[in-house]
Amino acid sequence: MRSSSLAASLLLLLLSGSAAAEEEATSGGSDASTPSEEMVVFGDLEVARRRQMVINNLTALGYREHRRKDGRSIFRPSTPWKPSVLMDDDAYIVLRRTPVRIDPPGDKDNKLRYLWCLPPFTITAACIQVGGQLISKRKLGHAKSEVARATDYELRMWREAVIAKAMAKRVNTEVPDLLSNIWEHGRADGPDAPVLNGVAERRAAILALWSSRSCTPEGARVRAVIADFFQYEIQRSETPATPSEIAKSNAANRCGATLPETDPSRLDAPKEPE
Repeated sequence: MRSSSLAASLLLLLLSGSAAAEEEATSGGSDASTPSEEMVVFGDLEVARRRQMVINNLTALGYREHRRKDGRSIFRPSTPWKPSVLMDDDAYIVLRRTPVRIDPPGDKDNKLRYLWCLPPFTITAACIQVGGQLISKRKLGHAKSEVARATDYELRMWREAVIAKAMAKRVNTEVPDLLSNIWEHGRADGPDAPVLNGVAERRAAILALWSSRSCTPEGARVRAVIADFFQYEIQRSETPATPSEIAKSNAANRCGATLPETDPSRLDAPKEPE
């Protein structure tokens, strides 16, 4: 009885090992066929999380948010002579000399602390902080360097997320909408722009847009979107681009990219009448 149980256990182990090896081989094969290029897309939550990391570092340095307006936040230091921080939603900060401010002692949420500003204390240090205007440039520079060092890494991570989010919006929404407006309505720059009535003018505008993109990873992504639109919309239409138009666009491109001079009939486009 015991030997039969042992044999059954060994059989189960062999079967599970075989299944695991097969699964590993299958997953390995799929990984091998997966493109190595990755596109990281950051959403609003990730951008907000990285922004908060910068704020956390400022809070650790004794800063608090004083005011927020038009996509910018102003952070004031607890030490009056240290610089104020202007933080923009485009992921950059500006350090400035702290102005004269009314900042009586006490809990910042306690409105009764402003009783310190009643006569005869109105123009005393208990009410008005002027340290930011009296500090020397050298000492202020050291304080700015301290803030810059403390926020450098988190600020770069935040900026990376903001740029990636904006780029994803441009590639997935703005560029396709622009191409559709040019090809279908003849408008390249909005409702007030001159209308491109001729199909040849619209093709030329899209080809010029493709050839003029910058030689950067971002420019390459936009160029790829335009190339796909060109191949699957223009070249499959009844009025595809001619080889000479494509060759001219390829010659104008500074990055070495080329559009294939594909015969429209090979893309299942309607053949031109003879």
